[in-house]
Amino acid sequence: MSKKIYLSPERRPAPHGPYFGYPGVWEHDVTVRIAEKTAASLRRCGYAVRIAAAEDPLRQRVAEGIAWGADYYLPIHTNASSSTTAEGKAQGPEVLAYGAPGGVSWRACQMTYDALMELYPRKTARGVRQNTTFYEINKTPMLSVYPELAFHDNGADADWLLRNEGPIAEALARAVCRWFGTEYRPPQESAAETAESEARRAALEADRDRWQGLYRSLKEQITALAASLE
Repeated sequence: MSKKIYLSPERRPAPHGPYFGYPGVWEHDVTVRIAEKTAASLRRCGYAVRIAAAEDPLRQRVAEGIAWGADYYLPIHTNASSSTTAEGKAQGPEVLAYGAPGGVSWRACQMTYDALMELYPRKTARGVRQNTTFYEINKTPMLSVYPELAFHDNGADADWLLRNEGPIAEALARAVCRWFGTEYRPPQESAAETAESEARRAALEADRDRWQGLYRSLKEQITALAASLE
């Protein structure tokens, strides 16, 4: 029988979790897309997968995972280090575990962290961190692996997240395969899918450049106005 993987992307819609430098991009939308890609990858690798409904609260998600008999519960989130509109300074993935280093949860979370760091371009070391307060960690009797993929309030991390939704999903799937000791089957991307990915990257770059230009222009105007008032 196939192992069952329950995916729970961020449930709170806009305006929660704005992506720095990308107006109109929110944590919920990005993590839902990553969850859908992760589900496709896991199914390709022979797993049964269920994704939480967007409108379901945490209690209902956990209850559904338990009732379904999930073997592995995977929340999918991006992180933030600032509660203001200013750019956050923290960067990099981290994974939240229940229990002490060396335990089952910690070892599974370490596999996910390692898979993400194989993809992440900067040398950060946030690692695996203990958390016993989040509902999807302390109320899940099955294994829960809780990745915070990177910081959406940091410009470089937000850019990395949006450019790598597919590869991030594959990293999450690889970690599941490593945990259960099963073969990871890489995707076979068609020429049309490759072209679509490139077009999406180009559009993101154009949006980023436009908004950064507007930000610089506004900052210069504010600086000039402040100088004229001195």
